[in-house]
Amino acid sequence: MELNIHLPTLLLLSVVINLMVGGLLWLVYRLRDLQACFRLWALACVTFVAGIVLAVARSVVDAPLVTELAAHLCLGLSPWLVLAGIHNLLGVPLAGGKKSSRVLVVCAVVYVAGLLVSYAGDTLIPRLLTALWSALVFTVAIYRLASSSRTPRLPFRILQTIFGIHGILMMLQVLVIITSRWELVGLDVNAVLTLILAHHLLLATATVMALPLLAFTQAERNLKLLAERDELTQLLNRRAFLQQGRAAFNQAREQQQGLTVLMIDLDYFKQINDRWGHEVGDSVLSFVATIMAEELRDSDIIGRIGGEEFAAVLNTGSCKEVDAVTSRLLRKIAERGRWVEGRPLNLSASIGGVVISPQTHSFNDMMRSADAAMYEAKDKGRNRVEFAPMSC
Repeated sequence: MELNIHLPTLLLLSVVINLMVGGLLWLVYRLRDLQACFRLWALACVTFVAGIVLAVARSVVDAPLVTELAAHLCLGLSPWLVLAGIHNLLGVPLAGGKKSSRVLVVCAVVYVAGLLVSYAGDTLIPRLLTALWSALVFTVAIYRLASSSRTPRLPFRILQTIFGIHGILMMLQVLVIITSRWELVGLDVNAVLTLILAHHLLLATATVMALPLLAFTQAERNLKLLAERDELTQLLNRRAFLQQGRAAFNQAREQQQGLTVLMIDLDYFKQINDRWGHEVGDSVLSFVATIMAEELRDSDIIGRIGGEEFAAVLNTGSCKEVDAVTSRLLRKIAERGRWVEGRPLNLSASIGGVVISPQTHSFNDMMRSADAAMYEAKDKGRNRVEFAPMSC
């Protein structure tokens, strides 16, 4: 098999690119409040380069312990560091649950033990073990990326594709080594392995260049969440709630669908703050926010719009459904709010609601009508629901 690949040039290019990207990742690590994933990925670049350099040194240094064994340990450590960085970025344990953790540890021990036994003998065995180990690590990385629900998904899909090709190449390398070992197929093993190595080097370089894209998109996502969420309750803040509420209103008008706006205000909340302190008041707000998140649907829009005032947009115009939701919400707040953190608070809330109609001109109109209905509920005795005229 004739291959027009000048391997020394490819190796040198891969070393230079990985050192440059590794240096860039280290600088980013230093500049971004020491975010650990960048340090791990920088170390992955360094260990990958070290593995290449040690592998090349085999031809001039007759010291298998320094070259053969150390080279494969470095090449095996590099994908593991990439995986560790991904897990650190996503904030999940390195191997997931206890069972998967044990499997990964056992595989790592078998891999290292196999290298220790075989490094001074047949050179194909360490290559076989490193390929199998790398394929396993890439498979775990693909699973971890696929199981994450974070957005945007494009960086995840790019890395999944790269890792998938990595894994396929590693398994192909395993098959080539096995078939050559028992002479099952007439192959120019060195030529095929050289081709696989060339593709592997290119993919490794693509990986370290794609990792920062994943990190920066996640950082942007976190900043967006911080800008949109109320720090205490983790519900939408007033600005984000109004923005999403207007979008839902416009969609409902265009598609002639039902929509309901609710205003929820805790009764006698000032007395709770005055008697028990603002720390208890904050706990009450978080407690009520949790109830609302549990009782309303994922498709509903929920926000804290100020003080003890919450609001919700329900994607329904059915008075029967809205009545069931509001009644259940009042009941849960009253039942679960009798005692909060060991204190007899006897929580209750007043709710005002309005359903979209052909006469509704804007989302702000709905908010004002729901707010007026909420104050009517307070005037009529609190712990109740009132709807705007002509709503339900």
